[in-house]
Amino acid sequence: MDLIFTGMLHWKKMELSLDFIERYIDDILIQCYDIENDSFHFNTQYPEHKRYGEYVRRYRRNSYTLWYIIYDRDINGNIWVNKIISNHITQL
Repeated sequence: MDLIFTGMLHWKKMELSLDFIERYIDDILIQCYDIENDSFHFNTQYPEHKRYGEYVRRYRRNSYTLWYIIYDRDINGNIWVNKIISNHITQL
């Protein structure tokens, strides 16, 4: 999350307020915590994502940005988020 925070803080397209960035990251974290409530877990599709985990949760933030939360699960059902990456830098 530190890299997402830093990237948004120094974004060249526009200046974002600290409050906006914190709420944005909180929304992504909520998505991470909600994974355990999913009844179905989608397999990763893209080669880049497969490097980081077996499963992916998609979070559409707006019409331009889709976040991929890449994670693994162990035999006890524990969730391990390994990578969070946006569609802007995912190589298809």
